[in-house]
Amino acid sequence: MNAIILAAGLGSRLKELTKNKHKALFTIDGVPNIERTIKFLNEIGVKEIHIVTGYLSEQFDYLRGKFNINIIQNDKYKEQNNLASFSLALQYFGNSFIIDGDVVLIKNILQIPSSSAYFTTIRQNSDKKEWVIKTINNKVTGIEICNKKAPSLLGISFFTKKDASIIKNHIKSLSKNAFLDPKKYYDDAIVEVLDNIDMSFINIDNNLVAEIDDVSDINELDEKLRALK
Repeated sequence: MNAIILAAGLGSRLKELTKNKHKALFTIDGVPNIERTIKFLNEIGVKEIHIVTGYLSEQFDYLRGKFNINIIQNDKYKEQNNLASFSLALQYFGNSFIIDGDVVLIKNILQIPSSSAYFTTIRQNSDKKEWVIKTINNKVTGIEICNKKAPSLLGISFFTKKDASIIKNHIKSLSKNAFLDPKKYYDDAIVEVLDNIDMSFINIDNNLVAEIDDVSDINELDEKLRALK
């Protein structure tokens, strides 16, 4: 069992805040966010961790010695997309967590599912369009990008070896253009094979998680941290 953390992106929506520091390394209660995620993974027994970097990759180098993790660098992060970054870690994908580097776990909500699963949350701010799941009997059957106040993708998922194999084969079959389209994410490739995998979901209290996409997210995160103190 392992985890793949994706931290290659520019974080351009945060403008000056990410000019000299990668957003995955923003401090939360005095600790770089990605270190919190690594420690939480360790707490549930996940010791093998791979981090895909790109922008400001050198800022992650110290993690190798501190946590014995593997860093995979996407040198073409400027012209390639999130799916391309994930594809660099395909050899490790199987019984794996996939975690976006900008996801903040205020508390350790991680658990090892019995099947493949999306971790979802119902966001308090419903103005933004999110990846909202469609379900039948707790099985995820599709995704709708909208601003419904309903369970939406948190940026954490888990895949069994069987389902990961199906996803890997699909990604390997994609054309080169799929890895260049800036609007294409690894999530898209998974959605394209949802009919062939057993995908459930685990809904998480939104007060215990956050993300760092833009300044409004940082303000919301600060409010959540204050509320729990």
